Formats: sequence, structure tokens, C-alpha cells
Amino acid sequence: MPDASREIQERLRGKRFGVVGVGNVLRGDDGAGPAVVARLAGRFPLPMVDASEVPENYGGWVVKQDLESVVFIDAVDFGGEPGEFRVIPLEKLMVSASSTHRLSLHYVIKFLQEEWDGEALLVGVQPKRLTLGEGLSEELEKGVSMLADAILSIPDGA
Repeated sequence: MPDASREIQERLRGKRFGVVGVGNVLRGDDGAGPAVVARLAGRFPLPMVDASEVPENYGGWVVKQDLESVVFIDAVDFGGEPGEFRVIPLEKLMVSASSTHRLSLHYVIKFLQEEWDGEALLVGVQPKRLTLGEGLSEELEKGVSMLADAILSIPDGA
């Protein structure tokens, strides 16, 4: 099991958590977050939402779900191999990671820190391409599948 899978499972084990997929499905691998939500659909017993390109619209949703933790999943260029995923420290989101949604994610996470007592995690999936009109690359398909399986294997705290 990759280290990131283990870290995600350890941080979320026994907690009531939700998943927020972030990304644009029309821009190739930027659709990683929505793809994970789609793979979890019908199989994941806790709240989840495809926030598309507007995660800032879902801060209130997180608060209303009575969650202990929330996982934001987005394509993030952290210099890894395409399809690799990592937990990105939130304080590094604006500094060292490159995401097409980093500003809006920064604001939603700041809102949550002020309005909510839970833990927010950002899981970044390394994109290969962000080409308009293309679907996920083969590498991202594999990474998204592994990430969804890691989430599904966590005992929930519901």
C-alpha cells in the first residue's frame, strides 16, 4: 500500500468524514477529484459532493454535514509521477503546490478553520496533462482508482 494511502487511512479511521471532489472534467487530468467521487458513488456511505471548479461554494455544505473530517481531492502539481497522490499540507497549498483551484480552496479551507472544528485534508493527485477536451490519462485512471479504494477501505465513524 502506498504511503499516502496509509496516511489517509490513519488520519480518517473511525471518523465521520466526507469527500469533496474538485476539478474540471473538461480539462483532462484536472478531473481527478470528480472522478474519485464518481468511483465512490453508490459504494461510499458518507457524504460526498462533486464541487467541480467551485469548492468555495461548499464550505457551508461541510459544516451542515456534521463531519469530523473532510477530504478535498484535486489535481495538484507537486512534482510527482502522474497518478501519484499525496496529502498536501494545507499551509503549503498557496506556497508550493500548483492547483488550478488553489485560491478558491485556500478560501474554503480558511472559512472552515473559522467556522468548523473538524479537520480538512487536501489530497493532491499529480496530473499528466490538463488539455482541454481530453479525458483522464491512463496514469490518472490508475491513481484515481487506487485513491478511491483507499477511501473505501476506511472504517467510517458514522
